[in-house]
Amino acid sequence: MNQHPTVDAFAHTYNTPSYADPTEAVADFNRYQREWSASEFGSHAISTRMELPRERIREWEKGSKPDVVRGIETAREHAWLECDIDSSEFAALNRLVAGVYSGGSIAEANFVPSFSVPDSMVEDQLRADLELLGAGCRLVMSNSGNVEEFRPERDSSVLGRVLVALGAPQGQKAQTVDALPAYLESASDGIRHSFVRVYVSNRGVHIEDKGLIQIMEQRPARYLDALAELIRSVTDIELWRGDGSIRFRDDALSVLDLV
Repeated sequence: MNQHPTVDAFAHTYNTPSYADPTEAVADFNRYQREWSASEFGSHAISTRMELPRERIREWEKGSKPDVVRGIETAREHAWLECDIDSSEFAALNRLVAGVYSGGSIAEANFVPSFSVPDSMVEDQLRADLELLGAGCRLVMSNSGNVEEFRPERDSSVLGRVLVALGAPQGQKAQTVDALPAYLESASDGIRHSFVRVYVSNRGVHIEDKGLIQIMEQRPARYLDALAELIRSVTDIELWRGDGSIRFRDDALSVLDLV
């Protein structure tokens, strides 16, 4: 069974001074732990043998770890990394990724994710998913100060990095995001259904007098085409792509368990 998200993808969300590739920092620290941390050699001897700066070895001797290593340890403690794609953890992560795409954001500065709460159904699902993942949740005012958002209560930046490793967009989405997460291409029907359900919950507007659901997005055409095809494949409902819009029969609501 495929596993997501990978350690490498997660590690590459970090900026590691002294290392061009964050995975090299992980490899060096793991080698130190495995081969040298319990040895009788001093920092000078170890740094010579590992061909690393002595000061770095001294810091590791004092218990310091690279941020990327601490992040991996935290994510693994929560079972967020390399979880089976059919696990409850991945199902929750998938819904949160859908939430970022359709009604949330991941801060560029610190990777903290925020999720909009348009109705009680979305609120209940967010609470359940964040609790299942061990992150907890808290209701806060958005940075603009005019809407309420959910944010993780614990290890929020690590969770945000996990979502980015899965393909969730970070920062401004409107002009930069032109594709859905790659894992959806080979995901099960259940994962794809859950993704669409969250998306429609956040973005779909019910035009009752026409029997339609409409999604308006200022996104590249390539993205809207992919989203429209995903919705069509999941719901098997007649759908129309307009200029910056997707419309489909509101029969989709029952298919998506939204009524």
